[in-house]
Amino acid sequence: MKNLNYQTGKFGEDLARQYLIKKGYKILTSNFRSRLGEIDIIATKKNTLVFIEVKLKIGEETGQPEEMINHKKVNQIQKMAEIFLQTNPSIGQKFPFWRVDAICIVLDPDRSSKRITHWKNINNEMV
Repeated sequence: MKNLNYQTGKFGEDLARQYLIKKGYKILTSNFRSRLGEIDIIATKKNTLVFIEVKLKIGEETGQPEEMINHKKVNQIQKMAEIFLQTNPSIGQKFPFWRVDAICIVLDPDRSSKRITHWKNINNEMV
């Protein structure tokens, strides 16, 4: 079961990266980890660095992917973003602005994309 969840998560992250690239984002890295957690995708657009959480659900019977993002999760991503900026000061200097986004994906049972929603600046908008 754990391996299936891992594969499903990676599939969702791949869909999110493809979506972001089509929208003009440049992907810097994926799966940045520290002892506090992980940031799924780090990307840039214009002069903004974007830290992105990806949530995926297969079907909507068990709820929406947005329901899996709460204040605790947003705070964790913000702390992880600060760690990333501390360990990569040249990137922080290059991009004067940063924000936390979420990409929420719902797939049909056959794994075709039913919905991809990009929530920008989720600390203000989503929770």
